[in-house]
Amino acid sequence: MTDPILSSREKKELRGVAQRLRPVVLIGKQGLTPTILAEIDSALDRERLVKVKFSGDRDTVRESCSTIESEVRCVCVGGVGKTASFFRERAQEDSEES
Repeated sequence: MTDPILSSREKKELRGVAQRLRPVVLIGKQGLTPTILAEIDSALDRERLVKVKFSGDRDTVRESCSTIESEVRCVCVGGVGKTASFFRERAQEDSEES
């Protein structure tokens, strides 16, 4: 699966949808653990667009977003404060199996 390349218009539309979402993953003091990354991965498999809430300073949030993008193969479509939204297209295999 390749990383999705989104236009600024697509990101804007996704940010609008994400505003109404509640965070599905909360990242605490321990930061990003393999368990947290797996939870984000499974949430993206189910929902395609998820909101994640962080604890920590801005630099930690920025680093965590980059790590999530590379490890989980998704795109950060935007964030406000300590909350960020991530998007991933569904794999082609999923639609063929259904």
